[in-house]
Amino acid sequence: METIGNWSEIGERVAEARRAAGMSQGELAVRLGLDRTMLVRIESGERKISAVELFRLAEALGVPAAHFVTRPPAPLVSRRHSLDEDADGASRTRFRFDALLEAHARDAQWLIGEGFLVPPPALTRPDGLVDPGALAQAARATIGRPGGPLGGVARVAEQFGLYLLSVDAEGEGASLLLDGFGVAVVGGRAAPGRRRWTAAHELGHHLLQDEYHSDLSVAAGRDEREELIDRFAEELLIRDADLREEWRNRGQDVGPRTFLIEIAARYRVSWGAVVHKAARLGLVSSAQARQLRADTPTRGDLLSVHGAEPVEDLTVGTTGPQWRKAVLDAWAGGDVTGPRAVELLHGAITVDDLPLRRLEEPAP
Repeated sequence: METIGNWSEIGERVAEARRAAGMSQGELAVRLGLDRTMLVRIESGERKISAVELFRLAEALGVPAAHFVTRPPAPLVSRRHSLDEDADGASRTRFRFDALLEAHARDAQWLIGEGFLVPPPALTRPDGLVDPGALAQAARATIGRPGGPLGGVARVAEQFGLYLLSVDAEGEGASLLLDGFGVAVVGGRAAPGRRRWTAAHELGHHLLQDEYHSDLSVAAGRDEREELIDRFAEELLIRDADLREEWRNRGQDVGPRTFLIEIAARYRVSWGAVVHKAARLGLVSSAQARQLRADTPTRGDLLSVHGAEPVEDLTVGTTGPQWRKAVLDAWAGGDVTGPRAVELLHGAITVDDLPLRRLEEPAP
């Protein structure tokens, strides 16, 4: 990403981040131990910012320091709305989510630019009308999973050049298409099944080569394209054919609720999603579906029916295995410091857990 070279533009980035944090100039100045007039001058570009002040601003406003001194990618800029002092909560949440996406994109560009992360060949945008079921089946065939539970979505997405990160933030998901690869962030505070759905949804946007997509809620305001991608996500996570076969083999023996609890746990999809799919396929009636939606399984239901709680996917800080290997390769070669490696791994390990560098390994 391009570095910002003038103080006026840096000041605008500071002001925008402050508004997104819901702070007045006076409140932020107190946090920083500055006179308010000094902050006014920073935001207007009349005063330079020291490195120490830049990091203090980043900490106070909850964005990386690099956010203030680099320009976001063009697709993100073209869709972003400016924030005024009276911006609503949804606008501020979207800004913070996009700031996390932008930071993830910077990290990905560095890892790829240095050769530690190697994306697969660039995708070709599908022409004409897209069949979401066929697109999901093609994706499954590419990764060697024609049927059955999918596994970790971050691992799947990496095989198509989309690098996922689960972030500690409200909101659902956002994705960005860059030069030969894509990045996406998923809100890690959502329910486990919802996180996987959102990640599959962002993969759908990536496969269709959408330049930028951001959602506070992927359930709100569905247009035709979003509905198509919803169908892709649904079929990717659990195929119609798999659910029908599972129902024939077991569903009618144990009853709809027990059966669907087992399916939701094995395929790691949300209760609402599996009930909706069962109703759409005619496995349960509309009246049964309404009753099932209202009777959400408890933790005890999962333990009694499935025998164990499903392993959560996309907990906060999750990245894919290729990403983790790339960071550890950069560490092993001395290209990043320990704290920076931990930062790139989003807290998956501590500095003390990092392996020995190649030069530090004992002689055989």
